Amino acid sequence: MKKTLLFTGTLIGSLLAGHAASAASYTVQKGDTLSGIAKKYDTTVDRLKQQNHLSSDLIFPGQVLQIDEQSESEQAVSNTYTVQPGDTLSGIARKFGTTVDALLKLNPSIADPNFIRAGQALQVTGGQASTNTYTVQPAAAAVNGQYIVQKGDTLSGIANKFQTTVDRLLALNPQITNPNVIRIGQAIKVAGGATAVRAEQSVSAVKPVAAESSASLADRIIEIGEKYLGARYLYGASPSRTDVFDCSSFTMRVFSEAGISLPRTSSAQAQAGRTVSFNQLQKGDLVFFDTDSNGTINHVGIYAGNGQMINATVSLGVTYSSLTSSYWKTRFVKAVRVLN
Repeated sequence: MKKTLLFTGTLIGSLLAGHAASAASYTVQKGDTLSGIAKKYDTTVDRLKQQNHLSSDLIFPGQVLQIDEQSESEQAVSNTYTVQPGDTLSGIARKFGTTVDALLKLNPSIADPNFIRAGQALQVTGGQASTNTYTVQPAAAAVNGQYIVQKGDTLSGIANKFQTTVDRLLALNPQITNPNVIRIGQAIKVAGGATAVRAEQSVSAVKPVAAESSASLADRIIEIGEKYLGARYLYGASPSRTDVFDCSSFTMRVFSEAGISLPRTSSAQAQAGRTVSFNQLQKGDLVFFDTDSNGTINHVGIYAGNGQMINATVSLGVTYSSLTSSYWKTRFVKAVRVLN
């Protein structure tokens, strides 16, 4: 009998110890968000709110949150979500601290982001995202901003690879006289340097050092942005980091290096400066989008001229994107000019 009781006590103790080992606590730091903490601990915002009896997403520095680490079986379940009546893709994205774009990449079976059905199983984390995200990273293919032409390459293909245009490559590489003729082993500049090229080609009188013109300041902003091409995307990235960005930490960082202060979020940045129309866009203007189609600004980029913007995207990190593409054009909300 004693042996049985001893075994039972040992078993219960082991189970309790095992349960305790799966639990953790986290002290909220300045700048933390509930979705960021959920990602860090491979859990969900809803799970954190339930565990800590939170009625909203509001948290504050110094607050201690209880976090139950999920077992592998629980994580496998939490990677998918079953659509409930009344759900929308943007609502599900908010619930799991992600974006509609990320959900569409994880669920290629969704042909129309405005149409999902009750009972449908959606992948919300992991899986395809871990293998398909950041498949194109210009920084990895370019050395010091240059790309070496490979067999079968074309200038338009290289432009697509680095999310830019043939015209921009020609501007960066004046030695290319025929865009249809490039040779294997040729070094082509794919990032940066555009300001220096223009400066060498221009002939100008000596100007007072006083104030930098808005045009040259815009060029400098684009040049600053280009040095981060290929940096990965991280939602909620600290503005002090330069290895990863989200859309508004990128614009905030670029403008701060040019001596201009911007608020932290895209919605707040949309209130800075003077509103301009799409047809009035100038290099250096901030352009804003509603990618969830819910009436709220949630993405920002920097207009770089020729219908292009430089921005931090979920799938490609810091890259060039075309404002005339059907995706960005239909989601455009407004533009503001913060340069004088």
